[in-house]
Amino acid sequence: MSILIAQDGLSFCILNKKQNSIENFHTESFSKILNPEKILEELKKAFKFHLLEETKQKITSVKVIYSNALYSIVPHTYFSEENLTDYLKFNIKILKTDFIAFDHIEAIEAKNVFIPYTNINNYLLDNFGEFNYKHASTLFIEQFSEIANQTEAYVYVEKNMLSLYIFKDKELLLANSFEYFTPQDFIYYILFCFEQLKLDTEKVRLKILGKINETDSTYNYLYTYIKEIEFLNTSLLTTNFTNLSQKQINPKQNFLLLSNLL
Repeated sequence: MSILIAQDGLSFCILNKKQNSIENFHTESFSKILNPEKILEELKKAFKFHLLEETKQKITSVKVIYSNALYSIVPHTYFSEENLTDYLKFNIKILKTDFIAFDHIEAIEAKNVFIPYTNINNYLLDNFGEFNYKHASTLFIEQFSEIANQTEAYVYVEKNMLSLYIFKDKELLLANSFEYFTPQDFIYYILFCFEQLKLDTEKVRLKILGKINETDSTYNYLYTYIKEIEFLNTSLLTTNFTNLSQKQINPKQNFLLLSNLL
């Protein structure tokens, strides 16, 4: 089972390995950004009404993705497990009760230091036993670093958050997430990052995925300022999973959830 936890929504699905098909797909958006306690309440409700007990008993492994802005990429050279708080304290407010974890990203020889939601981890541990979890940016960097050519940017769009990743010849230049509420906020953050890295908006190719389509105001703003825009090719997902169209699962909008099963 793959589970995606975000501040403005959640989703989960189960992979039938024998048939390479997706089962029990469920996704929902919250009306506002929720704290970890409220997110856990929503997750419990989602499992109660959308996950049969007999199906739950057949699950052999669980993979969780946390999608939030509570992370920082640290090169191996500067990383020390004793200094996890230092990598985050200048960017976010850290509570005494926060647990700090980190992912290994061998593709760029770095660690991704982040804050998972301890209450959700404890709940999943009690209900499913041991499971694996990672930060969404780890999965994106692993995926994008393999396909990035020359200088390319990737933006993942959620309801109230965008995550931007910029590569040059497979080297990561930037990985950051921003909370936004208007299309103007959305384009401002992207253009600001381009400006800081001295990237030409007429030449750099921007690949997009997530909750965005060509009729959205966010897309129109993007196209006004950045000409080389395309939706990410997700044929890898449609090839690996046989029933996405039957289940009405949009691979571009559910890229994180599905990629976590590969």
